[in-house]
Amino acid sequence: MFDDKKDDIFLSRWINGELSPEELHEFQSHPEYNHYKKIMAGADALDLTTYDVDAALNTIKTKRNTSSQEITKPVIKLWPYFAAAASIIILFGLFLFNSNDSFTTSFGEQLAVTLPDGSEMILNAKSKASFDKNDWDTDRTVSLDGEAYFKVKKGSKFTVTTANGNVSVLGTEFNVQSQASFFEAVCYEGKVSVTNGEDNTILAAGKGYRKIARVASESWTFEALEPSWITNTSSFRSVPLRYVFKELEDQYDIVIDTKNIDTDIIYTGTFPNNDIKVALKTVFSTLGLQYQLLQNGKTVVVEN
Repeated sequence: MFDDKKDDIFLSRWINGELSPEELHEFQSHPEYNHYKKIMAGADALDLTTYDVDAALNTIKTKRNTSSQEITKPVIKLWPYFAAAASIIILFGLFLFNSNDSFTTSFGEQLAVTLPDGSEMILNAKSKASFDKNDWDTDRTVSLDGEAYFKVKKGSKFTVTTANGNVSVLGTEFNVQSQASFFEAVCYEGKVSVTNGEDNTILAAGKGYRKIARVASESWTFEALEPSWITNTSSFRSVPLRYVFKELEDQYDIVIDTKNIDTDIIYTGTFPNNDIKVALKTVFSTLGLQYQLLQNGKTVVVEN
């Protein structure tokens, strides 16, 4: 069996087409073979024109003979070929030795990630997720800080771990949000098992679970087919205002001055994630508050 950690020249032999039919057949059964093919396909797409070294040297000699007063140093630009080879080596190195994949989103960003088994993960703004791809066949576990939507392929147990609790499934679609003292899991297809402290809840499709700080956990039903933030709308159902403001800050990279606001007020409503003026107006008009976005475009203050 091909061992990519012990046989340092195996990959170079494959790249150069030097494997025997038996070796090639065995290599094609390697779990990472398709990834290596993609890397090679990208390298083959590079436009590297064949360089005639002998012709170049003859040209240099001719110029030297016809211009005795001009001294020239022959320079053969081989860097494109070394660069191409180096890029292949770097790509292989990253693939072979970076077993842990980590993904992070910034303010207002979303990121779609295809997991090793074909499952899908979409991260919401200001979120981070990581997993170990080398152990994925036996341990489908994703560590999450923030919010993400999952479409899980059927197979072994799939678990999302957070600082507030865990969500486990075999194959389904669900959303998990975990930040500070806020933890929420919503099931859109199939069933999920939610563990939070002493709580252990099974959610069927159309069911949600939430635990906020020291408040008792709650469950509810809904009819949506996917989380609204996927289509750039943040939605809230009976949550303290501080979490609404946190979402505004995460989506628009702003800071809301809350010293004159009771952030324990319970809020239900929505706002768009692609228009800051509409978002601020929607939230603050619902609260009956006047506000101002300062000229720096980063700070929102409430007017008395």
